[in-house]
Parts: sequence; C-alpha cells; structure tokens
Amino acid sequence: MQKMDGRKLNEIDKNIEKMKEIFPEVFTESKIDVEKLKLLFGEHLIKENKEYEFSWYGKTDSIRSASDPPTKRLSLNLRKSVDWDTTKNLYIEGDNLEVLRLLQQSHLEKVKMIYIDPPYNTGMDFIYNDNFSEIFNNHKSLSNFIHSSGRFHTNWLNFIYPRLLLARNLLTEDGMIFISISDKELYNLKKICDEIFGEDNFVCTFIWEKKKKPSFLDRNVGCVTEYIVVFSKSNERTHALSIEKTEEGKKYPLNNAGNTLRTLTFPEGTVHFRLADGLVKAQNMSGGKIITELLDDVIIESGVNQNSFRLKGEWRYSQEKLNEIIQNGEEIVISKVPFRPNHVKSGREVKKIKNLFTINGYGFPTYEDADKEIIDLFGKKVFDYSKPEKLIRYLIQSLLYNDEKAIVLDFFSGSGTTGEAVWRYNQKFETKLQFILVQHAELINKKSVAFKAGYRTISEIGRERLIKSREKLLNHRRDADLGFKFFELMDD
Repeated sequence: MQKMDGRKLNEIDKNIEKMKEIFPEVFTESKIDVEKLKLLFGEHLIKENKEYEFSWYGKTDSIRSASDPPTKRLSLNLRKSVDWDTTKNLYIEGDNLEVLRLLQQSHLEKVKMIYIDPPYNTGMDFIYNDNFSEIFNNHKSLSNFIHSSGRFHTNWLNFIYPRLLLARNLLTEDGMIFISISDKELYNLKKICDEIFGEDNFVCTFIWEKKKKPSFLDRNVGCVTEYIVVFSKSNERTHALSIEKTEEGKKYPLNNAGNTLRTLTFPEGTVHFRLADGLVKAQNMSGGKIITELLDDVIIESGVNQNSFRLKGEWRYSQEKLNEIIQNGEEIVISKVPFRPNHVKSGREVKKIKNLFTINGYGFPTYEDADKEIIDLFGKKVFDYSKPEKLIRYLIQSLLYNDEKAIVLDFFSGSGTTGEAVWRYNQKFETKLQFILVQHAELINKKSVAFKAGYRTISEIGRERLIKSREKLLNHRRDADLGFKFFELMDD
C-alpha cells in the first residue's frame, strides 16, 4: 500500500490569510479588528437583523465543520487499482466530507466541473458520520435518520452545506457545479447555493424528463421530472452551455414580432440582396404581424447596398449584435420587397442549450434507460436510481466542449455513472478529461439483488461498473486512459 498524507490544512487559517492580502488594514497583531472592518464596509453592513436570511438549527456548526482539518489520510490500494502507474483518474472510497477536506490540499481550484446526485434525491440509504453535531454519530443511515427525525429538512441542510462549501473551493474560476435534485429539496438547495456561490453565479435549473411513464405516488399529480441546479464559481469567467452547433446556411430572421420597437443601421456593403439592382425608396414595409419601416432610400448594385440605410422594426438582435455579426463576416440577406432581413449562419457556432431536457427534444435518456445500462453491464439490476450515462455525458459536453483536458468530480458517485460518462465522452471527442469519484463504503441491504449477486458495498458496485465498462471501451480505443487509482480513507 502507498500512502498519501493529508493534514494541517485549516480552512479558517486559509480564509484569514486571504483577508490579510485584501484588507491588511483590519488586522492588529494578526487579529481582526472588528471596528475597523465595520468602518471599511460602511453602509454595506447589515445594521439590524431585518434583512432576509436563510437559517436553520445547526447551521453554524455545519459551517464550522467545513473548516475542520482532515483527520484521516488516503491510502492507495494497488490491488483494486487499474493501470495505477499511468492513469490520472481517481476512485476514492470513504466519507466524502473527509475526502473533500483532503482534496483542498491537492485540487484547490483545479476542478472544472462537479456533478453530484445527493442521497436524498436518490432515495438510497447512505451512511455518513459528520462530526459537527450529534445527528450522524455512530454511522447512522442518513436517509433513515432524516425520515425518522422531526427535523426533516434541517438535517438534510446540515448534511449538504459543508460539502458544498468545500466543493466550491475546488472549482476553477470558470468552473461549474451541477446538482441533481427532486422538488422536495429544490428550493432549499437553491437558497443554500445562493449563499455559498452567490446569487449572481446562478446559471439555471434544468428540468429533466426522468420517466417515460409518470409516477403516481403523489395523490395530486403524475410526476415525470427532476431538476439539475447549476451554479458557477464566477459567471463572468464562464461561457455558454451547449451540446450542439448551428447548421451551415440556416437562416435566422431578424424580425421578431412583439420585441421592443427600435432602429437598426445597416452600413454600406453589408447586406446581400437577392433581387434586381436599382433604387428602393424609403417606405413602410409592414405586413401582418411584422412591423418594418425603411427610413432611407437604398441603392443596390451587384447585389449589395451601396449606401448605409436604416430599418425600424421589432428586432431579434440589438445594434451591437448586428455589428458583431457584420464584423465576423457573417451574411445578412434580403430576398425581396418588403424587406425581411435574415442572418445566414456560417455553421459550427455554439448554440445555447435549452433548459428543458426532454425525450422528444434533445433525446435525453430516462431512468428506464439507466436501468437497462445496469442490466446490460451486470446481467441484473444491482443498483436503483442511477442516472443514465448519456445524461451525465451531455452535461459534461455542455460545459467542457472547448476543453481538451479538465477534471470532473463526483463525490456522491454511487454506481460510477460519471466515470463511465467521462470515458465515453473522451472516446467520442478524443479528449483527455479526468475524473475523481468519491463513494462511501455503504453496506448493501442483505435482501437486495446486489447482495445476492455478491456485492457488499456501494463502492464495490461503482468499481465493478468501471471495470465492466472499461472492457467494452477497450475494443474501440486502446490508447485512452481507462484506468483509475483506487484510494481508501484510513485513520491517521
């Protein structure tokens, strides 16, 4: 066994050092002078506790627990690893709170993408032992405890909050976190992430059509959706999420009925006319629901406008966007009178992803597809509620389409779907993304299909999935990194 030590990193000390760099004037003999801090921030301080605040019992202890130094270390298990001497992928077995503390030392601001599917959302029994309060002592089952306790939401909030705090530290400045969640904790999760990542860094909430047939467990509706909440580390540093490009030659009309009425200026030589050369007089060109008024005469020679002209109407684009299109050498076409300008795409441009993931729209898979994946790999359904591999792969693509190399982290990795998704993404796009998977060695119910099949922990299933999916992928690309170092969390 090889050992990887992890000690001495205290989040509070790190935060104090950051404050010293930015606000050295508020320190007196290495202590924070609160009065100076108040003067520095002036009117931006909340003077009375009348502002909106999201709080719950145990929140303070929850925050403190994220700052605790690690008390364990990671030990490399060569026997359980695959290609350990060459691979850059990591599979870590252990409590993810402790693992996230350790990763602060090795992966601070190095992870481009985090995807997690927290245990509450899956309905599985996950075992954790958080030290910040008494609620998870003695390795109680999280979901059993949550359901038996009167503080249903409070306990979940105390569980997830420190993990998200530590996760944020691992993200690169242009990184994002994607969190699968049901509607039971959707609003609490959004409020937590607003605090940790900042409201300005909220990206979107994707709506995923999770089932072909609805569940009728609710007395009022048949539920077919779940959600994926997305936050960035810094929205100013990010780009558009996308899983598709524009088609070459596709026309996009500039007119958009119902938008604000404004005037666009088309400079000389920037519009291609597919009509006879000559003079088109200024006139009202409105018709039906389309408002268009030509404010200037236009001289057309060799199919191009010889003078600048203005069109008043309800436009899809602003003048700034139109100028950008023209600067990029993209084509603006007018085919007839009345004028209806079209933007002709050159193709292969990034197209923003829609926030609705449906079967008939993007062709997103469902839980039924995820079950089929498990059965195809294992011969039987050894895991419930795993996310479909293609769903995770699409999320990876949406953020990392411009990245040749990047790290993807999943610290609730379950059956290992994210690892397989990274491998399949690399195979399709010939990239070199790496994964870090973290999964507690949770004991499997003795009455389950998985137990009868010989598996004893969830992490065993996750590791086995990687091995089985690797065997399939080796037939397609043998030069790819299809290995992983297997680490175990050990007492110091």
